[in-house]
This record gives sequence, structure tokens and C-alpha cells, in this order.
Amino acid sequence: HLVRRVCATSLSRHSLEENQGCPFPVKQSAFDGIRSILFLHRSSTACELYTAALQGIHKRRVVLHDLAISAFICSPEYTPAVIAPRRNGGFETEAREAIKAFSKGDYITAEMLWQRTAEAFPSEPLAWTNLGTCYIINASDEMTLGNLPEGEALKRLQNALDAFDKAEALGFEDGLLRNSKGNALGLLQRWDEAREAYIGAAAASPRDFESIPLSNAALVSFELKALERAEREARTLLRRDPNFVDAAALLATIRYASGDIGGAALAFEKLCASPQFCMRYSTDAVVVGRWTPRAVEAYRGLLGEPSIMRVITNSRALP
Repeated sequence: HLVRRVCATSLSRHSLEENQGCPFPVKQSAFDGIRSILFLHRSSTACELYTAALQGIHKRRVVLHDLAISAFICSPEYTPAVIAPRRNGGFETEAREAIKAFSKGDYITAEMLWQRTAEAFPSEPLAWTNLGTCYIINASDEMTLGNLPEGEALKRLQNALDAFDKAEALGFEDGLLRNSKGNALGLLQRWDEAREAYIGAAAASPRDFESIPLSNAALVSFELKALERAEREARTLLRRDPNFVDAAALLATIRYASGDIGGAALAFEKLCASPQFCMRYSTDAVVVGRWTPRAVEAYRGLLGEPSIMRVITNSRALP
């Protein structure tokens, strides 16, 4: 993403300065589960509408992260994994209405409209994928993250998996869909299945996006108490993508949970080489709703360590 200098940026990968000169401002808090413009095939209109959708999101509580989706889609080098069929006017009209609701942050209405669109155009896989995303967002607002879902939240998550299965049955098997499927499985705490979905998402993704599901897989390893595997996955991810700040924070958290406070501090110092990122990661707000429950709790403990507090204090003193 940094090399390609795309306009739309994500929470954990880019500085705000890199957004200067872009025609579409993107809020740094925009993240998680945004998929509503894919059917427009990365046209300039798609990027405009996609950014409008991003601006309508403020710290959505969808667990784990679909960060950098806007960068992935709007990058000039992006080639869709699936070439969608020519749209008829009816589908595009219905889809635009659903996108409009989504961009306003009205996810209940967006869910209803995507459901209506999917029922009217059942052979359109993108209708099912977007419906599944709305189910996940609305389910996350009806539950306490870290607790097993019940009632409507449980029903929505099961419906999300059904919607993704229908999209896959229609031949839509890209990394974004599989990552979203992993998110739904994570909310259901079906961790082994979630990790399998994330690994599949990484395998189906271009290099621009694969860090997201790989990081999610490492988080699931952490949740399953497979700390050695989680550390191995986080270190491999950082070697492949050294600018992925979230992975640096995760590595520090894994070292802390493993009892290696010195190693945790060293990893956090590298993150704090950028005062901006250090400030952003100085509270648990940056990981709540994105990381798995066990990782969030460990991160809170990490931030309370005196050596980590000193690193953050020293970073604030930098120009």
C-alpha cells in the first residue's frame, strides 16, 4: 500500500500525511467489513462511493479487521478475483439504494435492502456477500464482544454464513469473502473454523490484501493459546510486510503473554519509532472490537507494564 500510494488508507498501515493530495478524504477510524462497492468494478465512481461509505463508519464493532479494503479495491493495480457478469439495470438500481443506506451508517436498512436485492437477484454473488457483511455488523451491535452471541445476534451470524455459502456456490471465492466468513466464525467463537477461513483468505488474496487475513489467523492462534504459532505467524507477517503496524503491536502482546517483558518492550519500541502510531496504540481503543478477546486482555496488560509506559512517554517527547 505504501509503495503504491493509493488514496484510500487504513487505520493501522498509513499516516494521515499520506492522504494529502487525495481527492477522497478517508477517516482513520474507518474500518471493518466494508464491501459495498465491489459490484461497480473499481471505476472512479466506485472509489468515490466507497470512500463515502468509509466516512460513514466510526469505529464499528465488527471483531477482527478488514483493514485496507479501500486501498485494495481502489488501487490502480487491482484486478477483481471474479469478473462479475454484466449487470442489468434492476440489480444496479437496487444495489445503489442499499449502498446509499450503508454509506449513511443505516445498517439495519442496508441489511433489509441487500436482503431484498439478493432475493430478487439470487444469481448475483455480490448481493449475498454484501448482505452477509450487513448481518455481521448488525450482529456485533447486538452482542457483547467476547461473549457467545444469543438471540438475534446469533441468528444474524448464522444468516451471514449462509449468505457467504451462497456467494461461494455461485463461484465467488475471493479473499475478502473468506476473510468476512472468518469474522463471522470468530464472533461465533468457532475459532478453528475461523482460522481455516483466514488461511484460505490469505491464499486467495493478492499481496496487497493478504496481511489482513494472516494477521487475523495469528490472532486466532493467540486466542487458542498457541503462542509459539502466533509468534511465528506474526514475525513472518512482519518480514513480509514490515509496515503493518498492527502486527508489530500483536508481536509485542505475544511476547508479553509469553512472559518476555524485555522482548515485548523491544517490539513496542519499534512501533513507537513513529510518535503518531505510538500515540494511537497507547490505549486499548485501537484493538477493542478488532482483536480476539484474549488478545485484547493481554494488550491491556501490556500497556500497564512500566517499561511499555516509559516507551510511550519517551515517544511523546520526540519532535
